Amino acid sequence: MKRKAARRSAFVAIAILGGSCAACSTIESVVPSPSTLASLVSFGATDQSAANGAQTASLENGGPKEVNCPQVEIQDGTSAMRVGGDANQAVRYQFDILETARECKVEGAQFAIKVGVAGRLLIGPAGSPGAYSAPLRVVVRDDSTGKPVISKLYKVAAEATAATNLRAPFQFVSEPLMLPYVHKWADEDYTILVGFDAGHEPVEKRARKKRSH
Repeated sequence: MKRKAARRSAFVAIAILGGSCAACSTIESVVPSPSTLASLVSFGATDQSAANGAQTASLENGGPKEVNCPQVEIQDGTSAMRVGGDANQAVRYQFDILETARECKVEGAQFAIKVGVAGRLLIGPAGSPGAYSAPLRVVVRDDSTGKPVISKLYKVAAEATAATNLRAPFQFVSEPLMLPYVHKWADEDYTILVGFDAGHEPVEKRARKKRSH
């Protein structure tokens, strides 16, 4: 009984930590560092011949093209997914998003976006060690219309055991998401939204920023 009470108290403490530290850059030994996630979304690992071909195409069209990558936002209310109940003692497990990253690259008449998400799995007082998964949605929103131009659902997974203190990290990197290249300021046209899927697409309209010259 004492062991169960201690485990419940530990989860309450972890849940409070998660709520107050969602914007922290790292949680040691629980999620990858920001630099690790950034390296995973990098296009640096792309086949060099393909990269050279894209660069040649850009040069033939009047010089190398640049693109300002859209920002990543975690949709309100979707940074965590809790299963098992609202009360802490009823929670089986919980997934939390703690880090995001993105990188863009011009490829001829299009540009590609890779999106990375990292976080953690926590086993609750009502749960048991094992492997769990959660649905993660990635949306690219057109800020002029407030509507998604890309919306994809993925699955993230992690396995937590007694040996890992009933917690485990997860990390995810999307495939390149392709959009038409119009101009350099793609960050003013689009926003990347990520979050655990709640049965609806996060497409709230945001006022479009003016480009500074």
